[in-house]
Amino acid sequence: MDYHIRSAEPRDSPHIMAMIRELAEYEKITHFIKLTEEVLHRDGFGDNPWFRCLVAERPENEPSETGPPFAGYALFANSYSSWTGRTLHLEDIYVSPQFRGRGLGKKLMKKVAQEGLKSGCSQIHLSVLKWNNPAIHLYKSLGAESLTEDPGYQVMSFNLEALKNMAKEEQLSCTL
Repeated sequence: MDYHIRSAEPRDSPHIMAMIRELAEYEKITHFIKLTEEVLHRDGFGDNPWFRCLVAERPENEPSETGPPFAGYALFANSYSSWTGRTLHLEDIYVSPQFRGRGLGKKLMKKVAQEGLKSGCSQIHLSVLKWNNPAIHLYKSLGAESLTEDPGYQVMSFNLEALKNMAKEEQLSCTL
């Protein structure tokens, strides 16, 4: 079965948000979702978009158990490497369970790679849960390297509370 992969449009915001929720359920981390459909719409389709998204439309003759008209999506943003320059950060790539095993994840990854090359990127970075062996296998089969295993990088993140605390402390100890 062939899937049409295209750039997301503003009208797709509710369906993308539904797939983000579906992904969080699959990863058993729904409690991490703070994003709303309105913020997603603003950030992806406003005057200065913060991300790009590809959607894989499901064939019309194949009903979806999830409701969204998509079989999968990939959400990514520009980033920058001080070593190699332009980079894409792949935040999400997801294929609904009923559409897995058909090569759709690979097709989405290839489209993301094409978008990256069109933008002058030299690499794609992403994070994957260590228990998600099917995704790890897919990425490695496409040539990905593990930055945790090879150079030994540790992925770190600052949440909103940490950002606020850090910013507050900096204001107290620094005068401009």
